[in-house]
Formats: sequence, C-alpha cells, structure tokens
Amino acid sequence: MEQQILLLDRKGNPCAVNVENLVAIRPTARGPEFYTKDEVYFYPTRMDELHLLLKNAGFERLDRTNLVNLNRVKAFDPKDRKVYFEYPWRQDSLSFTVSEANLKKSNTWPRIMRSSRAP
Repeated sequence: MEQQILLLDRKGNPCAVNVENLVAIRPTARGPEFYTKDEVYFYPTRMDELHLLLKNAGFERLDRTNLVNLNRVKAFDPKDRKVYFEYPWRQDSLSFTVSEANLKKSNTWPRIMRSSRAP
C-alpha cells in the first residue's frame, strides 16, 4: 500500500503525493518544500491552506483558532458556543469554540446534540 501525504502544488491546489515519489525535502522559512523528480510541493502552514486540504474529510473552520472535524462532533452548546466530541460532556471534556460569525454553520449539523448545559 502506497503511503500518501497531502500537500499543496505551486498554485496552492491540494495534492496527494506518494511518499515513494519524494526525492528530497528542504526546510525553508515558509515551511518545508517536498521535491519529486519533476515537481515541488509545499506543506500547508496557514489555517486556510489546512482547511483546503482537509475540508473533504469533514473539517470546518469554526473560529479563527481552530479547524474541527465535524464528523467527530457529538454535541454543540449554543449558549457557550462550543462543540464537544462526546455526549454527554463533562466540564473537563475537550471542546472548541464557534465564533459568532460561524454560528450559522450550526444549522447544518442535524445529527449533533444541542444543549445549553452538560446533562
């Protein structure tokens, strides 16, 4: 089975590159460059680049500081504007914030439990 890595091409388009085709990796100030015999690819270093690579896997930007895999979210607390990965959640449960601007996205999460407090 071929191992692949998700990278960006010169135009910023997402690409799945076979690791076996890599001939070298060079560190740069903007992040590593991945070389095949004929092409150079770039590792995403910004949130918008990571979102481009991961959105087909279910990741959405819910706040400036996060990308969240909505396939793994189990609960949403609209009062605190947080998503949780378990339901019921506890005070120490892993959570990520949803910005005010992204609250409208919560309407597209029909299978996620909504509650204003942990049960």
